[in-house]
Amino acid sequence: MTGIALGIVLSAGFLHAGWNYLFKKSQRKVVFTWWFLLAATILYFPMFLYFWPQTTISQTGWVCIVASGIVHGLYFWFMGEAYERGDLSLVYPLFRGAGPLLVPVLAVIFLQERLSPTGIIGIVLVITGIYFIHLQSFSLQSLLVPFRALRGSASLWALFTGGTIAAYSLIDKVGVGAVYPPVYIYLMILISWLFLSPFVLVKKRKGLQNELRASKVLVLAVGFLVVFTYLMVLFAMQISKVSYVVAVREVSIIFSTYYGIILLREKHGRQKVVGAILITLGVVFIGTAR
Repeated sequence: MTGIALGIVLSAGFLHAGWNYLFKKSQRKVVFTWWFLLAATILYFPMFLYFWPQTTISQTGWVCIVASGIVHGLYFWFMGEAYERGDLSLVYPLFRGAGPLLVPVLAVIFLQERLSPTGIIGIVLVITGIYFIHLQSFSLQSLLVPFRALRGSASLWALFTGGTIAAYSLIDKVGVGAVYPPVYIYLMILISWLFLSPFVLVKKRKGLQNELRASKVLVLAVGFLVVFTYLMVLFAMQISKVSYVVAVREVSIIFSTYYGIILLREKHGRQKVVGAILITLGVVFIGTAR
């Protein structure tokens, strides 16, 4: 990986963890999601208008756009539910680690692919890291705590979020090959917003004005970053190997753990730091496996 690509991916990881930190600070997570997706569609509309005349979308492209938009809508929804119930330093490493973990596991089950030794080591590291971030202390008494904690709602919602990451990663791999990425991302975000709109406008309508009033700056910041960070990653993929980009991107797990423990003063910091490092290493091993 070149120095430029590495710098772009590390910056993207830092900013991705950053907008998740801002997301965690919001009050009503699903309503906040609706607002920042709307902000993204407005902020990036000029970009869409610029590239749209040069873009032809095939049937496959439209299928991927719609499918990715719906899955991303679920991704943001599940993420919000996880943040409503759990710490940033627990939820973020869990769903970022679960996504890359599920892809090779599903490939073995449904595609009969074989895992390399490097891939197996990566999976073991991710699972061990997930165990550690649920520890409350380094003591014999807490050894069984992670198994009980994984049944908790925050962890389950985070795992659901990881499942959507695995799904949209496979969809987007096909989609960005069929549609120019800026147009693809914009339409995907628009569909995500439309997908969430009926629920928010019917069930959460009373909280719309209050959330915007309380989080206007956060809405604009996240709306900008949610698209910008993905564009950074796609650009890095054009100048470096995809597997390396995906692996290095997961350094965002370390950044999110820092934000949660230092800025939000979340508990059990030592255990979460160890777990985050193990998950990051595991994802790197999975990403570079052959």
